[in-house]
Amino acid sequence: MPIQDRRKAVLLWRWLLLGGMVVGLTACAQGGRLTPMGATLFGDRHGEDPAAQAEALPYASLVARSQGNQALLIMAHRSGEHGRDTYWQAGDRATLHLRDGLPASTAGFEEILLGRQHSSDTGSNRYRVHAHWRDASGQEWQDVATAERTCEPARPVELPLIRLALERCTERLDWASRNMHTRGVYWRDPVSLRIWGGDMALWPDGPRLRWKVARPWWSDAEDTGRDVGQDAEPNSTSSS
Repeated sequence: MPIQDRRKAVLLWRWLLLGGMVVGLTACAQGGRLTPMGATLFGDRHGEDPAAQAEALPYASLVARSQGNQALLIMAHRSGEHGRDTYWQAGDRATLHLRDGLPASTAGFEEILLGRQHSSDTGSNRYRVHAHWRDASGQEWQDVATAERTCEPARPVELPLIRLALERCTERLDWASRNMHTRGVYWRDPVSLRIWGGDMALWPDGPRLRWKVARPWWSDAEDTGRDVGQDAEPNSTSSS
């Protein structure tokens, strides 16, 4: 991890620990009640607009929604080859780990994704997905799915701080052990293939996770392939 990025992550952690970003990391509860996952993720204030929170903060961020709750998560760390692994956290350190923009693991929740891996590179539309998770009782499970991906032509998609022309990719997964299939979708840039959001179950019969990038974590230098002539100018693309 570059020294500059590491320093930013350390400064962000110190600010979090001092409570300076509690307002920025609060979230909304549907129906006035938090689920166990929501109670882990979210602060004390309800009804805050995550997009407005993202606009007010100069850090890479995304809006995540699961089990009737939504929250703004801030990137706390980036690692791996070309920074492919990013770690997103709430005020109490509940963590979502993305690899190449897709969920790879979670921590601090009632049910935990211990690992989710793809067997092929991004150039193949047929691949295998391995999922390893722990349920609320503490029992661990694993399954492997044969996956097939189809992508539609790019169309405008509303994100928290920008409107972009993105491909809608549907992923069908046929799980070997459970004799069932699931579907997930994600939205990606047609040129750079950067993933800007998704809606998928993290494992068979698992809770769905929906997320959209607010402020991207990659820089213009990293992502020279992005189509700059898309539908609107972002409010900002500063990252941590």
